Formats: sequence, C-alpha cells, structure tokens
Amino acid sequence: MREDVYGYKSSINVYNVDMNRKARPAGILREMQECGSRQMADQKPSYDELLDKGQALMLSRLDMIIPQEICLDEEIEVFTWPCPSVRATFLRNYLVRKNGETAAMISSQWTLVNSETRKIMKVEDVDFSNYTMDEYVDVMPGSKFKISREDAETLETVGQKTVRLSDVDYNGHMNNTNYVDMLCDYIPELTAGTHRVTVMRIHFSKEAPIGETIEIKRLRTPDDKYIFRTFRSDGDVNVEAEFKIEEL
Repeated sequence: MREDVYGYKSSINVYNVDMNRKARPAGILREMQECGSRQMADQKPSYDELLDKGQALMLSRLDMIIPQEICLDEEIEVFTWPCPSVRATFLRNYLVRKNGETAAMISSQWTLVNSETRKIMKVEDVDFSNYTMDEYVDVMPGSKFKISREDAETLETVGQKTVRLSDVDYNGHMNNTNYVDMLCDYIPELTAGTHRVTVMRIHFSKEAPIGETIEIKRLRTPDDKYIFRTFRSDGDVNVEAEFKIEEL
C-alpha cells in the first residue's frame, strides 16, 4: 500500500457492534464504504457527481477477511484505494488497521452503469485520474467464490425478507451492507454470541428494490462455513454468499 493512499482514524460506533461489543461484519463494511465515499468526495468525482451525470457504481463482488476482532470505541485506521480498472469493472481495496496491524481487508469489484437504464458502461468513460490509486490486492488469491451444483441442490429455505424503506440507499435498491446483516441473522452461532465471522464472500447478481420479497436459502458445511443463495420474487438469483466462522 502506498503511503499516500486515502485514510483516516476512526472507531466503531455502538450501532455497529453486537451483544459482545464486537464490530459486526456489516458495521466494518459500513466504516470502509464511508471511507470510500469520503475519498470520492475529496478527490472527485464524488458519487453525487456521478449520479448527476446518470452514472452509478454498483457493487458486484467482495471478498473480506477479518483476522482481528474490533471492539466498541477502539481506535482504528481506515484506508481505501481505487485500482487500475478496465472495461466495466472498477476495482477497489479497503483496509482497517488496529494497533498497526490488519484487522480487516476487502477486495471489491464494482460495475459502472447508467443510473436510469442500468446499462453497463465502460470505466474509461469516466475520468478517475484525480484518485490516488494503487495496485489491486486480492485478499483470497487463487480462488473465486462460486456455489457448486452439489451445494446448490442441498440449500434449504430458512426465511424471507421484504425490502423496506430503511433497507434501500440512493441507488434505489437494498444496500449491500444490509444484505450482510440479513444473512448474519441466519447464522445461529452468531445469534448465540459464541462465534464470529472471519471470512465473507459475496456475489451480487440482481438488485432488490423497495417492496421486493427475497427468499433466503442456506447450507451449513462441515468446515464451519455457511453458504447462502437468495432469490427475488421473479425467481432470479439475487445474492450468493459464503461466511466462515470461528469460535470466540
């Protein structure tokens, strides 16, 4: 990581921790994405400026590792850097440090689209040259998350959710951090407060606008992983995700 990448000091607020006063995965993700929004606003173009031109960045994939717990009010450093991108894929890394060591890191892929039609655009169509960029770091090198056919056949329906006003962001769809909270609700060990998430991988396929009902299917594997696939009411796959947990 370059010394001049965008970042600042922060802490995890009370509304982003669990019953053990530890940061929830969605809380860490929100802190990271806030850093991304500030970087865009400071270095231009901001996200609002993209929207004014009919452009939007939609998160398509993220891989997240959480090697350290982050507690309520602990001081952390949050960094982000966009990466050299091609065609329709905008790459970005996020990093959280605690006491100088990596506490969480994300490699993410975003798709540039027309905000009205959702038609895919080329990243080269937008001037991101003011951004402080660095090389892309893959936090899960050598592997790409994909649900196998065998696992897909054993997924079981565990619940559903109707997207409400409080779930959507200014792209008009359920915010990606809310998917993380929703899926964590269906990991019993997290509900019991006995485990934490150490790895999270998510592939966003289709948007869920306000009023949409999402069906949630789940599989627990023998190696302490939970696999999820969610469906919109039209039958299209909405999100695929994998969470690895460990005992506290």
